[in-house]
Parts: sequence; C-alpha cells; structure tokens
Amino acid sequence: MTALGMFLASLILLVPVWLIWRAFNNSRQLERRLLKGDATLLDDDRYQIDRVTLGPAGTELIEDVQFVAVAQVPTQPWQGGNHGQ
Repeated sequence: MTALGMFLASLILLVPVWLIWRAFNNSRQLERRLLKGDATLLDDDRYQIDRVTLGPAGTELIEDVQFVAVAQVPTQPWQGGNHGQ
C-alpha cells in the first residue's frame, strides 16, 4: 500500500510541475520567435493575436477591425497622344 501511495503522490506532484514547465517553455519559445520577427507566428494555430499593444510611434489602435483582401484591377498605362484636342 505504501508503494502505491508514493506512486500516486508522485503523479499528483509531477502533473502540475509538467504543466508549469510546459507553459514556461511555450512562453520562452514565443519570446524567441517574436524577437526574431518570425512571420510564421501569424499562421500558427497555437497563438491568436488578440490585441496589439506596442507599435511604432504614431500607431493607433482600432477595435474590431476586419481585414478584407481586395483584388486590384490592372490599369492601362497612359499613352501619350492627342486626347481631347
């Protein structure tokens, strides 16, 4: 019974230690990737950008902005000539 009790106590202690280590390791990894300017963070499913709190001077925070990709229509280059004369 003593061996089983010690085993269960070890498990009860190891699970929180493992969770704390995992959170610390993830935080350290995120900081390293941010310092490198890792653009793959934008596509990483483990992280979600909730709010930008630090930016270059003049940066304005706008709440609940949705970005929409818009295709650009190619324009014809202006060719010289007598237009309207």
